[in-house]
Amino acid sequence: MQEQLKETYQLSTRKSALDFLRKVLQTNFPVAVWRLPGTSSIRALIDLSGAEGDRNREIENLDKCFIINGYADTHPTNPLVLKGDIILHLNDAKVLMDVSPTLSAEQFEHFQEKLETTHDIQPTNFTQSVHPDYPGMVSEAVQKIKEGVLHKVVLSRFEDFDLPKSFDALTTLQNLASRYENAFCYLINTQTYGCWMGATPEKLIALKDNQFFSTDALAGTQTLPEDKDLCDVAWTQKEIEEQAMVSRYIIDCFKKIRLREFDEIGPKTVKAGNLTHLKTEFKVDMYATNSPMLGSTMLELLHPTSAVCGMPRELADEFIKAHEGYDRSLYAGFLGPVGFEGNTNLFVNLRCMQVSESKARLFAGAGITENSNPQKELEETGYKMQTLLKVLNA
Repeated sequence: MQEQLKETYQLSTRKSALDFLRKVLQTNFPVAVWRLPGTSSIRALIDLSGAEGDRNREIENLDKCFIINGYADTHPTNPLVLKGDIILHLNDAKVLMDVSPTLSAEQFEHFQEKLETTHDIQPTNFTQSVHPDYPGMVSEAVQKIKEGVLHKVVLSRFEDFDLPKSFDALTTLQNLASRYENAFCYLINTQTYGCWMGATPEKLIALKDNQFFSTDALAGTQTLPEDKDLCDVAWTQKEIEEQAMVSRYIIDCFKKIRLREFDEIGPKTVKAGNLTHLKTEFKVDMYATNSPMLGSTMLELLHPTSAVCGMPRELADEFIKAHEGYDRSLYAGFLGPVGFEGNTNLFVNLRCMQVSESKARLFAGAGITENSNPQKELEETGYKMQTLLKVLNA
């Protein structure tokens, strides 16, 4: 099957592989395309199962998959699992392909038939939502925090923009990857969620060599002028405290499972496109701590983190659902590749957009504390949307 695909679609160059993926994106087969931070190669995964009913919370038992979990899918998490029936690895020099040995001849033939037929895919239509008064919503949150009801809440909003007539999802993904080297850049298309893409700076969890667990506390946001060095960035008390809350949240999760042996690195200033954030990294040796299922365990405890929800989590989530006026869907959920060469990389879905036939819906949020200024928080969400807008309008 692998040789048949290569011969039929001439999958020997990056361009031919991208053209092949464009054909797949016009079918109903679930697709995920991504580029990990700090790398140049693109990977793509195609699920030929014909259904999107596979859900699995134990990521340690998955191999060469891509999982997608919405913001509201929590306690328990409920990730959609896209199986790697066909996997492409696009390097600058060559294209590598892997076809699952469990793929049946019937599935493969059906896939080829669909690729060669005329496609009439039903376009995604955005649901109409009431746009709340964002500064007013922030003011209400600040009042609740001052009253002691909340410690922090993350409030988000969205804006719809017209897609350029020349818009091509894969070209946009490559442009994102080129512009944002330190972000996780992805494109997914599924029947369950539609078409989403983004360039997110926030790692939720990573498993390296099936042994080392890591997670990040990322919070605080500033714009970074082109002539300013990272070492010259100064942080306000509000931003320092916001980041410290996320770090404490992760440590509290470790305490719940009586895990005391971990490394804490940071906080330090990091760059994400034209923005800077404060980041603290936490690392655990799963062999040394006898915690082989730490990835799945921490997913349940962490999601949604205080960086996208707030503290206390239950009350912050109630405030979000009562005031934001829309369903976050995949915004502030998590997604990423699982079980590739012993590595898993899952990211919080920030700096993202949902794509319809002619429009892009961009999402952004800001962490609200008692020192928040409503107008400045509105401006911060606008800065965050620029991550994708700059590429869309390029």
